[in-house]
Amino acid sequence: MKSPSPTLLRWTRFPSDSHGTGPEKRSAQIRDLCLQAGYTLNDMRPPATVSRARIWLGGLAMRARFGKHASVDGAGTGLLGYRAAFYRDALASHDGARILLWETTYDTLLPTLAKEAGYKVVALPHNLEALVSDQVFADAAYDPFADLSGEVKRLALADAVFTISKEERWLLETRGLSPHYLPYFPDTTLAEECLRIRAKRAAIADAQGCVRGPLLLVGSAFNPATARGMREQLRHLKQGRMPEQGIVVVGPKSDVVLADELAPGIQILGGVSRARLVELQETCSALLIHTYGGAGAVTRIPEALLSGLPIISNPNAARDQHGAPGMYVYETPEEFARLARTSLPIPPPPLRPAQAENRFATEIKRLIKAGNHAAR
Repeated sequence: MKSPSPTLLRWTRFPSDSHGTGPEKRSAQIRDLCLQAGYTLNDMRPPATVSRARIWLGGLAMRARFGKHASVDGAGTGLLGYRAAFYRDALASHDGARILLWETTYDTLLPTLAKEAGYKVVALPHNLEALVSDQVFADAAYDPFADLSGEVKRLALADAVFTISKEERWLLETRGLSPHYLPYFPDTTLAEECLRIRAKRAAIADAQGCVRGPLLLVGSAFNPATARGMREQLRHLKQGRMPEQGIVVVGPKSDVVLADELAPGIQILGGVSRARLVELQETCSALLIHTYGGAGAVTRIPEALLSGLPIISNPNAARDQHGAPGMYVYETPEEFARLARTSLPIPPPPLRPAQAENRFATEIKRLIKAGNHAAR
């Protein structure tokens, strides 16, 4: 009789959603990789209620133990106590392999309590929190390197660390850690949809392999850093010669936040349905991306390349995708305007990061084996 698949405990603030935000897509990818490796996931769920006495006593204990390094988000005593109760209960009630997949790496409490409970901890930070652009750009007094030191100490508690970008792996290596690189790639459901979009694009491409449609700019404009990048690209286009094919802008709140950027050749749709977004991806000439800050990776890039969309981006957005077929990187407004007026062919599909995915599965297997040996 075949033994049941091992179940791994996971903590992430984000649902696993193939069509969601970047963090939700990353969680979906990790879930998919675990399922392919033969593991099921038990996602930790915060309790609806915790007694007031337990919250405050636990919070005082956590504050005394960890001090200002207890949490990156500056959680107060009550929240620390709630988290401590939540973590302890989830760790104690889990009836599977003593492995914790730690995606939301905001505090020191969880990995510490997990190690004390006999778990092996695998850190999968979606990005380095110290480098989040909202903090770096919004607060002139903010020192990301001071926060980075605390973040490195938190991640050092893990038995293995997997970063989403090569840059963050390199940065952690300079601080004495030995992380692995696990790039984002669409999960099975999304990858199949991307390949269908690619097929539709190939069917309407001209003899040069180019799709003659509008440029596409996608982003959640309620995010200040995202809106800033979208606005900059629109202004570059307005200041120069607008591409004949025009540009379509989509994304939550884009029709409100970017309304003052409307001009001939620019259409701002705001939030659209999944079906409408797919239609735009099938018929656009290229995808535009311009980001600020250096945290994590832009999940739209592997997804768009797999879908057959050429990408015009600034260096910050490109990051570890520099040099990939279909990536066209600009550094000046003039370079951007020239690329926006150029017919770009459908790029070849990117390869799955199979070696990195196998490394992840192998490390999980090794840690399960090590945990079983230690428990004897």
